[in-house]
Amino acid sequence: MNAEDGLTICVPSSLVREAEDKREATRKLGYVARAAAVFAASRLVVFPDAEGERRWGGGFVRTVLGYAATPPDLRKELWGQRDELQYAGILPPLRVPWQTGSPPDGDESKTQGLVTEVGPEGRVRVNSPLREHPISLLVPSDMEVEQGERVTIRVSSREPVRARIAGKPEVGFQVVGADLSEALAREEYAIATSRHGEELSVSRLGELVDRTSEVDGTAVAFGSPERGLPDMLGLTPDDVRTAVADGRPVEPDPGFDLWLNTIPAQGSGVVRTEEALFATLGSLTLTE
Repeated sequence: MNAEDGLTICVPSSLVREAEDKREATRKLGYVARAAAVFAASRLVVFPDAEGERRWGGGFVRTVLGYAATPPDLRKELWGQRDELQYAGILPPLRVPWQTGSPPDGDESKTQGLVTEVGPEGRVRVNSPLREHPISLLVPSDMEVEQGERVTIRVSSREPVRARIAGKPEVGFQVVGADLSEALAREEYAIATSRHGEELSVSRLGELVDRTSEVDGTAVAFGSPERGLPDMLGLTPDDVRTAVADGRPVEPDPGFDLWLNTIPAQGSGVVRTEEALFATLGSLTLTE
């Protein structure tokens, strides 16, 4: 499969496992969405970690992050009323230069839609401002679409509705659910973050920045509170440390090229996922 351009962030469905209530869980996800926006991620993947989930699992995480990633003027029309979004009003603004629509250009105008179902024969069902209920649209033959992604729609008529999918939004990030190995397979370079990985140093940072700038797609994966990536893969800290020291892949390996400790001087017993996002991506997106 072709690599996805840009930065892909992978977070587990157990991301808010320690949250005391839905409001706190929503606020935490707002920080994750902010990190994706600040570091110009193109894709935010929620991968399953059912054993680590507690009250709020993958459906909640994907819904809140997907809502946060949607342009504010389209959120109500694309997402409607959902129990998961009870506290969506506390999500911080992403300040992304959204491009949500356009006035008529000749015989057509432009808007966005949210893919709610991928069907057979290249068709998808899409929530959009064009109609109260989802509409069925044909996906262009040179385009792949997943449930949860936003698409750009070219509209030639609103009554009756005549529209077509023209591509994906050029600004902002997409939120999708996928297995970790599937998400990593789409990228040319994949990094696992763990306190048991190789310690990031000033000299090593330059090499990594050069490496990530040379490839079309980079994925960076994170664990959840008190449950890191090794736990999710059935590994012990010694498994990771020994493999890193020997310069060999960590087994089982879903597709990582590197296990990296981006906060080697960590002073707290636990680094929260949203904190690790900013610390890690702030380093890996540096330029010369």
